[in-house]
Amino acid sequence: MSTSSISRANRGRILAEIAYARGLSRAELAERTGLSLATVSRTVAALAAAGLVHQSEAERTFGRPLTLVRFADDAAASLVVDVADHHTEVASVSLSGAVLSREKVPVGPGLTADERLEHTLTTVDAAVRAWPDRTRLLGVGVSIPGPVDSNGMVDFAPALGWNRVNLGPILRERLDVPVAVHNDANLIAIAEARFGAARHRRALFALAVFDGVGSGIVVDGKLWEGADGASGQIGRMLLSLESVQHIYPGFGDLESRLGTQAVRERATAAGVQLDPGGDVWRELLVELPARDPAAARLASQVLDEFAFALINVCALVNPDVIILAGYFAPIAEYVGLELRRRLTGRVIHVPEFLPESTELPGAVLGAALGAQLAFGPLEQLLD
Repeated sequence: MSTSSISRANRGRILAEIAYARGLSRAELAERTGLSLATVSRTVAALAAAGLVHQSEAERTFGRPLTLVRFADDAAASLVVDVADHHTEVASVSLSGAVLSREKVPVGPGLTADERLEHTLTTVDAAVRAWPDRTRLLGVGVSIPGPVDSNGMVDFAPALGWNRVNLGPILRERLDVPVAVHNDANLIAIAEARFGAARHRRALFALAVFDGVGSGIVVDGKLWEGADGASGQIGRMLLSLESVQHIYPGFGDLESRLGTQAVRERATAAGVQLDPGGDVWRELLVELPARDPAAARLASQVLDEFAFALINVCALVNPDVIILAGYFAPIAEYVGLELRRRLTGRVIHVPEFLPESTELPGAVLGAALGAQLAFGPLEQLLD
């Protein structure tokens, strides 16, 4: 290998180590890469001259300030598109993990599947047109509330009305940049496994509660996607024998009962008064049961049904931690205690329950990682 090839490879190794890091010292980089401290220093100086990294001093309790190496935020970034139930969020996320821009684009009520697709494509086009010239666009990472195959085809997404939408290929043709499309719950699971409080756990299960209910499974640091990218579809679990008599072309049985809008409708049918614009889950599970017997009964039933599904998850997956994400994240302490109580004595090993913990929403952070992986080796930034 030539000297120039070795130098390029060293730069790529340094770039890979500082991606999404809060800053690493030269000594830490030497330890992680196996390069000598002198080689690291020369390589960092070259990357800084190219505008890809910057160096800053961090306060220490004693001794000289520590110099940390970080990605230059405006050097390269991913465009993240979170296609959520009722809005589309676009964000620019740098390789340091910094959010350079972020905008939530509302979606009008009653859009057809084709109209929601057109809204998504128009939103992405506008974000790409507004992309700053000084920042290299690594790629586009998209989060979808439904299963997605390895090519970016959305198998189905009931909240969007989509069935077999080739979103990945469509975006690649329109944009001519790397595109990665993934399920939102899978992205949350990956983000938590890499950056969250449970990043050192062997088996992580993320439960994401939105209009639908999804989940993501990470074992030994790797996402468990299944044969067609459709693993983790907890929303399609059946909650009773009677459910076998029905088919579910849209939302599955569990999410038809335990999705946010479904629970609001159940509350209305039970005579429980919820704030029309309020937090359904906090009201029903935390605030109302102490003073409303009907709310207490419904809350207990809802928690029982979630526990019923998670008992089966534990029997098959044996997670050591369950991440409570989406609308459950703010009330995770209460929900986790209630679910743990229901699982005790019914599963072999009761997992720990933790709230979603990444600074950025997991779907956004996970989509940024997906775009980076689609871009490929970071040494391409040297071209």
